[in-house]
Amino acid sequence: MPCWSYFFLFISFVLSLLSPSAFAEVQRFRLDPKESQIATKTKDPFGNLVNGMFRLRQGEAWGDIDRLAETASVSLVIDANSYNSNIGLRDQDVQEYYLEVKQYPVIRLDSTGIQKSERPHSLKEPWQITLKGRLELHGVQREVIVPVRLLYQTNKIIAQGSFRLFLEEFNITVPRLLFLKSGNQVEVDFSIVGERQP
Repeated sequence: MPCWSYFFLFISFVLSLLSPSAFAEVQRFRLDPKESQIATKTKDPFGNLVNGMFRLRQGEAWGDIDRLAETASVSLVIDANSYNSNIGLRDQDVQEYYLEVKQYPVIRLDSTGIQKSERPHSLKEPWQITLKGRLELHGVQREVIVPVRLLYQTNKIIAQGSFRLFLEEFNITVPRLLFLKSGNQVEVDFSIVGERQP
């Protein structure tokens, strides 16, 4: 191979190292339990809507904003014993008899990939992401697909979205009152805030 060919190969290699993507970095964010919210909606045996809340225990998110589809990842842990619907006896029943928190004290979500990501037109708009993950609830793991609106700021991320799950898929007995049965479907709404770490 002529010398000039080696020269051009070398120049191409150097230019690839100097491209913007070469300087991109995977950033790490610690998820903030105090600022994050996880809300649930389901129906009681009388058809009334029951609003509940869970508390995020801990979590982290990673990603390179220039290669979000390839690098984005999230892992979070929810305190199952934190369920709160503002009715003490009902909350105790949910924790003890349905979630069985002594045996299954946490709920985990770990991402396994990004199915889709749409870059916003401006920094003030959120990314539209379809997250694929593994949800562990009541000792059962299931794959979930979660649409997420991700607002990226310099030192902060805010991820919002909602998805549905079915209690019986996680071997959770659907609450019953005499012959009346509660709803099997649970709507989960979340707002997760992460602070960038050095």
